[in-house]
Amino acid sequence: MGRVRIGDHLWLNLSRRSQCDNCVYEVCTHNDGGRVEDCPHFVPAIMALKLCCRCGEVYEVSSNFKALDYELCPVCNSKVFIVHV
Repeated sequence: MGRVRIGDHLWLNLSRRSQCDNCVYEVCTHNDGGRVEDCPHFVPAIMALKLCCRCGEVYEVSSNFKALDYELCPVCNSKVFIVHV
């Protein structure tokens, strides 16, 4: 479970297991019960937008559920641990 600060006194709890755990649908016909990392039918329960502290891009918080650093957008999160030799 990840906890993301989206306001001065407002936090959003995100499940890190599957994107379906953070979706508004109770019963989804597109989920076979496995771990879902990217779903074109995903609808967040709460639409929360944040500004990436590295690149300045605005991103939707719930779709960034696999992030190691919730202050960064998905693109910057994927670049954080790439080691260039």
